Amino acid sequence: MEETTGIILKHLDYKESSQILYVYTEEGVKSYLIHGGKKLKSPFLSNRDTISYVRIHASGKGSLKTVKEVETLVFYKNIKSSIEKVTYVSHLLELVELFSRGELNHEKAFPFVKKILDRVETEDDYIPYINMFEAKLLYLLGVNPLFSECVICKDTDDLSFSVKEGGMTCHTHTSNGEVHSQECIELFQFLYYYDLAKPSSIETNVKTIIELRHLLDDYYSYHLNVKTKSRTVLEGLIGY
Repeated sequence: MEETTGIILKHLDYKESSQILYVYTEEGVKSYLIHGGKKLKSPFLSNRDTISYVRIHASGKGSLKTVKEVETLVFYKNIKSSIEKVTYVSHLLELVELFSRGELNHEKAFPFVKKILDRVETEDDYIPYINMFEAKLLYLLGVNPLFSECVICKDTDDLSFSVKEGGMTCHTHTSNGEVHSQECIELFQFLYYYDLAKPSSIETNVKTIIELRHLLDDYYSYHLNVKTKSRTVLEGLIGY
């Protein structure tokens, strides 16, 4: 019998009445078979919600083991009661699933995802934590921005941020047409280095959050060629 704790990413119908459960764990994304999972009398109906932290007991051989028991450890009620929170978190989890197939360090990424979900669940001003996840994920993916000096010549004077170059550039190497406010870059850098283990207030304003949202979108698009389906839905919900 295998015991695993993780976050449910999604479940897909399989054959006539079964389902496959996809769960993010410290070992990456695992898939489990739920026999009769679509039936109204299934004992797993109330324990297979996406965006739930669960403990799974499963048995069998191979990569697709059969679920014997699912215990919900954290339901994330507040997230699921808000369509915007659900969409933001879905965006986050889409990124996790997408990059889980590569060389993402799951032992570091998984507990961080869990901490971010806990903050989104409990904080009213939760959007900076979504942005924080995206900023720190860049480090785990090996495309993290450089904030301390020009990425081309190492100069430390008169710096501005360049998505194309992957960080700060000096006046000589600044690309034309790309302008980001100092407040946006300072927030980006603050969230990138933020230590969740040490309580600290995050001061934001709507204008800077919107600018950072677009900057992160551009960075992920340019360096990773990624835009999630949930991000597209989010545009319709929040207007940017």
